[in-house]
Amino acid sequence: MPGVPTPKDRFTSLDTLALARELRALGGGRVDKAFDLVEGGWSLTLRAAGEGRRELVLVPGRYAALVAEGPHHTETLTPFAKELRRLLAGSGLRSVAEPQGERYLELSFGRSDDPSETIVALEMFGQGNLTVARAGRIVAVATSRRWAHRVVRVGAEYSRPPLRDNPWAVTSASIEAELTRSRTDLASTIAARLSFGGPIAEELIARIGRDGSMPASADAKGLSTQLYSAVQGLLSDIGERPSGYRYARDEVVLDATPYPSRRWVDQDGVTETRLPTFSAVAFEYFRSLTPAVPSEEERRSAAERRELERQVEQQREAVRSLGEEIDRLQGDAEAIFAHYPEAEAAIAQARAEGKTGRTLPARVGERDVSLQPDTSPRESAQGLYEEAKRLSLKRAGAQDALADTEARLARPSSPKAGPPQPTGFPLGGQRKTQWFERYRWFVSSDRVIVIAGRDASSNDLIVRRHLKDGDVYVHADLHGASSVIVKRPVGGGGITEATLQEAGQWAVAYSKAWRAGLASASAFWVSPDQVSKSAATGEFVPRGAWVIHGAKNVLKDLPLELALGTIVYEGSERWTVAPPSAVRALGTVRVLLTPGDERDRRDREVELANDLGLPRPLLQSLLPAGGIAIRRP
Repeated sequence: MPGVPTPKDRFTSLDTLALARELRALGGGRVDKAFDLVEGGWSLTLRAAGEGRRELVLVPGRYAALVAEGPHHTETLTPFAKELRRLLAGSGLRSVAEPQGERYLELSFGRSDDPSETIVALEMFGQGNLTVARAGRIVAVATSRRWAHRVVRVGAEYSRPPLRDNPWAVTSASIEAELTRSRTDLASTIAARLSFGGPIAEELIARIGRDGSMPASADAKGLSTQLYSAVQGLLSDIGERPSGYRYARDEVVLDATPYPSRRWVDQDGVTETRLPTFSAVAFEYFRSLTPAVPSEEERRSAAERRELERQVEQQREAVRSLGEEIDRLQGDAEAIFAHYPEAEAAIAQARAEGKTGRTLPARVGERDVSLQPDTSPRESAQGLYEEAKRLSLKRAGAQDALADTEARLARPSSPKAGPPQPTGFPLGGQRKTQWFERYRWFVSSDRVIVIAGRDASSNDLIVRRHLKDGDVYVHADLHGASSVIVKRPVGGGGITEATLQEAGQWAVAYSKAWRAGLASASAFWVSPDQVSKSAATGEFVPRGAWVIHGAKNVLKDLPLELALGTIVYEGSERWTVAPPSAVRALGTVRVLLTPGDERDRRDREVELANDLGLPRPLLQSLLPAGGIAIRRP
């Protein structure tokens, strides 16, 4: 395969499968003790009949290995290691779950005198984690986390991360379908859309003897047959008791695989060595990537940053929760006014039945609301508006606190810390803040301002406050997408087709289409007089939504691709995320972004922040929701 193979810094899905098979071949094993590792992570010492003592090394976010002698242990145990020892000591390894193409190792332990099982789950994607669960509940976890779909903390219900389609159960027909739909090169399609990841994508391309830069759809049928055969060949190579293959040049280990790798064949000076187990080479390789043990000052600085990051996450959650409650209260008030007769009837019935109490649950339209039985519906709605107003003030204070914490997090911990900042973008904010920066925004290639709402409240606000004659309203052709406004060009002149295309591309990128991993989607644009809150009789328009009257001007097949870069606006350099054509016209494209694996989002954010010298909070405010894949321009 041409070029230098991509190095890996963590397990691939096939590495995880190989280790799972290796652990099954152990035939059980009883946990003796648990330890913290000096280099990070934990280990469990196991004793198996006929095998003697083994050490299971577990390093979240990176790798795992079953070896005869593990790395150095710390002198004292952390609270988490003590919990591991308490929960697992004396337990036998009962089963190892099938990874199903995920970098997720799930082990089941149990004691002979206890029919229940204890689950130990190691995440080797993203930042990684180690979780212990009993009776369906988490009883110990290395790092507590929360997502919209999943909570990982002690006491929470144990659930696995969301599953993607298993790439190792792929059929030739499904490969052909993905290749046909793809608009990118073969290597990117195999890595991202087929979920194999970069190193395995390179291995598959080397095995079929094709050029990874060729369009994936160029020969979809022929490629699908070859790729399916190559996938089956990889599975056959690792077998049920995987061997390990080490690839090195001048004593420097370059890769460790559970199969003979073709991608290293043509590399000058690279030698292959086969070892009895995959764990042996994985342990050697990944330990060679382990950074030096940090100094006390570095550990203290890292702990301070982790605390600030924790505060930022808590404050963001508080702002988000307050926003949801404000939207709920305002939505309830609007529903009462929209269905006033129903609210009056509910109060009248409650009074007739002699019901008392401070609140009266009622159904008005399609919404459950709380009314005050001793007042009119109007006063009930007004009370809801007043409570929303009070929470809005509270949210403003929470947003100020969040901004302060983000600013502290953005400051380097020492004069030497952190990469250099881009010229013209001082972190202290020594530049004029423009009115549009309170929303999502970009400047089109024709120097036209384009703004969008970040949530339901700001979707309403920007239309009410900023949609004027001469502007254009743009919306992705998907439910729940942001309202986008293209402002009338300063100095006169109309809005060009190029700007409309860029606004449409931007609209679909900040819609559900990105998180769904689509390659393209459609949008539409209309004039301001076509946008209204007036719905048909009996219908309710929720907060953040608008009714479009008349014909829509459709923008078809807009690619889900964005550029992250800097532009110069009114003499100051600003970071922006926008369609590539807009960024190139006014500044410099630093990276190109497409939808990626959401579980790797944190890693990609850290990578971008380090490479570009960007404060991570600023980066997060610019990027669309969902996973991101990075390409260099």
